[in-house]
Amino acid sequence: MAMDSATGPARATGSKARIVTASRILLALGGGVAALAVALSSAVIANQVKNPGTAVALGIGPSALARGNLAFATYAARQKTDRTTAITAEERELALQAFRREPLSSAALGMIIASMPEQDAQRRSALLDVGARMTRRSSMITSASIEAAARTHNEPAFFQWLSRAILTSPGLRTAYVTAMAQATARPGAEQTLAPVIGQGPSWADTYWNAVVAVPDSLENAAKLRILVAGAPWRQQAVMDSDRVLAIRLVGNGHFDAARNLALALGGKEAAPARGGGDLLMNGNFNHAPTLPPIDWQLSSLGNLGASIDATQKSLVISAIGGARGYAARQLIHLEPGRYRLSWNLAANGALPQNALIARLQCLEDVSSPDNRSIPLTTGQNAADLSLASATCRWFWMGIGVDVPDGGAGFDAQFKRIILTSMASDGSD
Repeated sequence: MAMDSATGPARATGSKARIVTASRILLALGGGVAALAVALSSAVIANQVKNPGTAVALGIGPSALARGNLAFATYAARQKTDRTTAITAEERELALQAFRREPLSSAALGMIIASMPEQDAQRRSALLDVGARMTRRSSMITSASIEAAARTHNEPAFFQWLSRAILTSPGLRTAYVTAMAQATARPGAEQTLAPVIGQGPSWADTYWNAVVAVPDSLENAAKLRILVAGAPWRQQAVMDSDRVLAIRLVGNGHFDAARNLALALGGKEAAPARGGGDLLMNGNFNHAPTLPPIDWQLSSLGNLGASIDATQKSLVISAIGGARGYAARQLIHLEPGRYRLSWNLAANGALPQNALIARLQCLEDVSSPDNRSIPLTTGQNAADLSLASATCRWFWMGIGVDVPDGGAGFDAQFKRIILTSMASDGSD
């Protein structure tokens, strides 16, 4: 059988020639046949992992593992340039020979499993079970197990094998993490993944950064994040990936999922107020935004900027001529009814007319007539508004800025901005 270029016939021949030369010296020195046999056997053992071609070429001693490793090496070499390549008859035969002599050869077993036809599912499954108990580090057994679990829709096995692959195949970690992020879109994936991610594996951050880039997986990623924030894992510290997840959930229209995520990570303050309380989150500006846009999403532009000073409990807005857009906004859930917006605003001088405006913008129906604008003036003030449409529940509550080109800029400071529901009888 011709050897594959991965091991190299010239390399094997050269190594064999050197060993034969050494054996002749041993014979000349009187070492005899026994010494020669020991030398050759030692050479096989030394080369069976890193240089399996050399070990097989010697044709003596414990070469079973070398045969399995050689079959895997030649196949792996072809896979580097052709991912669709199949195992050859010669490679399968080498693997079979190795497995008959050494049933603990994971390389040989992996090659046998990978070369089995799909219709031989029962025997393939039995061998995979053997392989799983034999080793955790065979990339072929792991890959075949992932494929088998996917074909049979065995979700727990699928994610467990992916997790094992990520831990034991550093070179393929990115590929396996990406596959897990994409598979998070499967129905019920969050329930299966929670015990895996909840343990805080070393690759968890890589997974979270990957899954937020998969639009189809966003809702399940939020459910998974909520699960691991609860008992028994209690992973409630807000991560950078949580902020990205919240923004992309809102951007993809998953408003309830974004609110539920904020509830899990931000506590009661993210919950809608009851009994006349503030419907906005952090309306008193007593902390930096935790999870925008459920909390305040602040502008940072060349001509418009906003920040929260938690020590002074204030929202500071700075704008210059030509500044237009939202200085701050947050996602809010509102039912049809009557509401009152209250605010306390100071500025470094007289504000231009309509320079600061509070806006409610429907996110579910851009043509909704329930979009409302309220001019924000300095001092302690309040204004009422009504929402009649039943087609919209989710809104942007924003503080908009509009300064004409060449107009005078301003610095303004909100001490609070509160939105409350009014009684249905119209009382204040």
